[in-house]
Amino acid sequence: MLLNVNELSLSLKRAGKYSKILDQISFQVEEGETVGIVGESGCGKSMTALSLMRLLPEKALLEGEVNFQGEKISGYSKRKLEKIRGNQVSMIFQDPLTSLNPLHTVGTQIEESLLLHTKMTKKERRKRVLQLLNDVGLPRAEDLIDEYPHQLSGGMRQRIMIAIAMACEPQLLICDEPTTALDVTVQAQILELMNKIKKETQMGIIMITHDMGVVAEVCDRVIVMYAGKIVEEGPVLEIFQNPKHPYTQGLLDSIPKLGQRKEKLGSIPGTVPAPENMVVGCRFADRCSHAMDICRTVHPPMIGIKENHQTACWLYEEGDEKDGSIGSHKLEAALH
Repeated sequence: MLLNVNELSLSLKRAGKYSKILDQISFQVEEGETVGIVGESGCGKSMTALSLMRLLPEKALLEGEVNFQGEKISGYSKRKLEKIRGNQVSMIFQDPLTSLNPLHTVGTQIEESLLLHTKMTKKERRKRVLQLLNDVGLPRAEDLIDEYPHQLSGGMRQRIMIAIAMACEPQLLICDEPTTALDVTVQAQILELMNKIKKETQMGIIMITHDMGVVAEVCDRVIVMYAGKIVEEGPVLEIFQNPKHPYTQGLLDSIPKLGQRKEKLGSIPGTVPAPENMVVGCRFADRCSHAMDICRTVHPPMIGIKENHQTACWLYEEGDEKDGSIGSHKLEAALH
């Protein structure tokens, strides 16, 4: 097991009191596996990534365990954690223009992690930087190494971010919306590059995105998040063909399908609740057309639908692959 996250919870101080942003998140990533984390803006995807790297405000309250390669890194000191960040675990942030330093050349920024984590000589570092620029498909590496971020296109900057992340050959790569704001052609090239790197290095990848097309293209498994909770998890093909949670069904229904004519795409009414306004029961209940009384009072547990496919919804019982309405009647009868 490369990464094992067990009941991770995060609370941040908002308006003088703590609000829970993540609530008992548990998942695993195997070596050579790409796990997608999807959901609307505000559902906790990026905060999950920042929590794994412990890139959080000083007064943040983080609970639960994060185990990396069998080591409990959630208990590491700041100094010990810095030896892992950018070395064994790397992250590609959402916006390369704001993530890259405008005052330093591309080469200097790629070289930084090599300087921090390796004992390479200056000549060896330059050789490695040129190799990385070539590996991520950037032309004229000899000239590019001395250029600044503002001189590059969006696609080139994103490739630079990948080169920085890959400099020390990490075992785990966390990608936070790596194709946002890129045109479709460049997006396809970036995803192809990431697939190529994964096959060559067998590293694990966490792909954070709101784009289900990206998930279908590169992920092996997908985690669906809503309002700081995981609501469904399973293999990509299984989730796309047999989504169980009403929220997952709504996300997939909003995607246009090739060869299918629709006057209007599906949509989910309402918005993700703010952390300080979380309800007691299922957090999706107010937006769900299948909501029952129990949904508004008791949060559903995560149950197994079939092998490797789980969901947190009162419509189903353990091992129930049928339409949820049957399982809900049995459940309500048992509760009353």
